[in-house]
Amino acid sequence: MFKNLQGNKVLIFYLILFSIVGCSYIDTEKLERVLATDFYELDTTPVNASRLDCNDKKFFYIRDLEQESNENSLKWVIFKDKEYRLAESTPNLYENEVLTLEYSGSIIQIFPKNKELTELLFTNCKFSQSD
Repeated sequence: MFKNLQGNKVLIFYLILFSIVGCSYIDTEKLERVLATDFYELDTTPVNASRLDCNDKKFFYIRDLEQESNENSLKWVIFKDKEYRLAESTPNLYENEVLTLEYSGSIIQIFPKNKELTELLFTNCKFSQSD
């Protein structure tokens, strides 16, 4: 009877010992970050770009691209998961093989050249008030 009890004490001793040693390897700084209740929102605005808010709660960013020569001006249109470079074809009209961007006063619109690409249709877009 005492032999069994002695074996259980040794087993319990080793379990406690390994538990303590195992806990010493926990990176408490990382654990604190995971369990923290504070959070902050990252600013995902591309550098030197302006946000445009459109119909259907859509938005995109636009940026003027610098050029080395006196060619037509270029715009960089930045969507959530895609980016396109557009060249000025006529005043107030920028395009490439996929998109057409049209300025009409303070209203900007983007039309896809392929009518099936409806996710690239942005209408009644205006520069965001926070810019």
